[in-house]
Amino acid sequence: MFVALAGGGAKGLIHVGALRALEDRGVVFCGLAGTSAGAIVAALKAAGFSSRDLLDPDGGPTLIDQLNEIDPDFNRATDIFGRTGWARVLLFRWASAHSWVVKTLALVLTIAIPPALILAGATRSAPVIASAALAIVGLAALGFLAARVFIGGLADVQRFRTVLGTLLQRKLYPAEPDRIVTMADFGRDGRPTLKIVSANLSRRSLQLFSPHRTPDVAVADAVAASICLPIIFEPWRIGQSTFVDGGIVSNLPAWPFDEERELDPQALTIAVEIADTSNAPVVRRFNWIPSAIRTALFGSAELNLRVSGQAEQLILESSLNLLQFDLTVDQARQEVRDGEAAASVRLDKRLFRRPELYRNACEVTRGLAEDVIESALSINAKHVRVAIAVPDRDYHHSLRLRFSTGYETHADEGMLIPIEGSILGEAWRTQESRFELAPFPNKLNLPGDANRFRRKLQWPKLFWQLCIPISDGNGRPRFVVYMGGDAKLKPDERLEVAVTEIENAVNEFFSLIIEELFELEDDDGMEKHHL
Repeated sequence: MFVALAGGGAKGLIHVGALRALEDRGVVFCGLAGTSAGAIVAALKAAGFSSRDLLDPDGGPTLIDQLNEIDPDFNRATDIFGRTGWARVLLFRWASAHSWVVKTLALVLTIAIPPALILAGATRSAPVIASAALAIVGLAALGFLAARVFIGGLADVQRFRTVLGTLLQRKLYPAEPDRIVTMADFGRDGRPTLKIVSANLSRRSLQLFSPHRTPDVAVADAVAASICLPIIFEPWRIGQSTFVDGGIVSNLPAWPFDEERELDPQALTIAVEIADTSNAPVVRRFNWIPSAIRTALFGSAELNLRVSGQAEQLILESSLNLLQFDLTVDQARQEVRDGEAAASVRLDKRLFRRPELYRNACEVTRGLAEDVIESALSINAKHVRVAIAVPDRDYHHSLRLRFSTGYETHADEGMLIPIEGSILGEAWRTQESRFELAPFPNKLNLPGDANRFRRKLQWPKLFWQLCIPISDGNGRPRFVVYMGGDAKLKPDERLEVAVTEIENAVNEFFSLIIEELFELEDDDGMEKHHL
C-alpha cells in the first residue's frame, strides 16, 4: 500500500493517528509521500519509526523526547521555529486573530501624521519640523523593517533540520555517525520508497524529491524545503535553488505513485487529507491573504487525487489550528486518539467491509446466473463473470468494472468502459436492463479508434452480456451489475425466461442489501457521488 500525507501545520499531528490505525490493521507500507507536515511524518515512518515512536497516545516517550536526546535545548514542538522564531510566530498568530489592533494602529497613524505635518509647517520651528520629519522617517523605517521580516520569514528551520538529520542517521545507520541519510536510501533494503513535495521558487515549479529524481539530496533538506510555509519560515536553499512549502503546489501528493500503481493494478493508495474546518470569512479587498494561504494549502485536493489506479481519500478533521504548536502533551495525545478513531471507522468501512460486501454480492450473483442457466436451459453455464460498474469520481462518460469475480486471468479486469458505444453504457444511460448475444451490435461493441486498445483487452470468449442497473430509493442511478459468459446461448423463449429470472433474482437480492451497501458509502470517499 502507498500512503500520501497532506500538509496542514500543527494539524499534521493527526497523521500519527492515521498511521496507528493502518499499522493495527497490518498494512504493508510500500511507499510514503508527504507535503509539509506530512513530509515529516512520511520521512520518519519510511525510516522505520512507528506511530507509537512518534507519539503514543497511551503514554511513553515522544518524538520531542528523541530530539531532546540529540539537542538538549529542543524541549517542545515550538522549538521547530528556532530559538526566537516562536515568539515572532506567536505575535503573528495573535495579530492575525486580533486584526482590529492592526487596523486601529494604522488608523491612528493615518489621523496623527497629517496634523503633525500641518503643525510643523504652521510653526515653521526647526525643532518641530525636525521632530516631525524624524518621526515620519522612523515610522517608515519601522514599517520597512517589519515588512522585510514579514516577507523574509518569521522563523527558520535550520535547528529542526539539523536534529532531524541526526535522528534519521541514528535510526538507519547507528554505526556511521557521519553518514547523511539521502533520498537514495529509500526504496531499497526493505525500506519503503519516499517522495517529498516542495515548491522550487528558483525554477518556478513543483519539486518532487525522490530516490530516482534527487538521489543525493539529504532527506532532512527535502523535509526542510517542504515545510517552509511563506511568512512563517524563511525559504530553504539547497544548492542554487530556493524552496518554500510544498503545499502551495501540491498539498496532498497522491500522484507521485502513478507509475507504481500502473505496474501493480492491485496496489492501493491511501491519501490522508486534513479537512479545513475553519469558518470561511467574507473575503474583501484587504483581508484576502489568510484565505489565499488556506486556498493554497487545501484548495487543490481534487487535482492531487487525479491519480491512476486505485486510490482512497481519507479525510480527517483536526481540532487544532494551523499554528497551534504550543499545545500540551495531553492535547497532542488526545489529537492522536481522535485521529486513530476516525481513521479506523473510515478504513474499516471503505477498505474492508465495503469491498468484502460488494465482492460477496458479485459471488452470489455469479452463482444465481450459473444456476438459472443450467436449470432453465439444461446446459453447462461454463465460465460466468460478474462485476459492479460505477463511475469513478467526477467521471461522467465512463464506468469502471470493480469488485469483480471470474476475471482472475482476463486482461479486461478493472477496465474503464465508455458509456457511449457499449452495452454496459446503454443500460446505465437508459436505466433499463440490457441483454445481448454475440455477435454484439457494432454500435455497442466499443467502436471507433478511441476504443482500439479496449477491444484488444476484451475477453475473446465473451458470448453474452447482461447488464442490470441498480438505483437507490429515490430512483438515482448507483451502479450496474455486469454479467458475461462464454456459454453459447440460443435465442429462444427459454432463454428469454431465463434472462428474466436472472434479472428478477438480482434485483431481489440487491434490494435486500442495498441499504447496507449505501451505509458504507460516506461523504468522504473517492466515490461519494456514486458508490
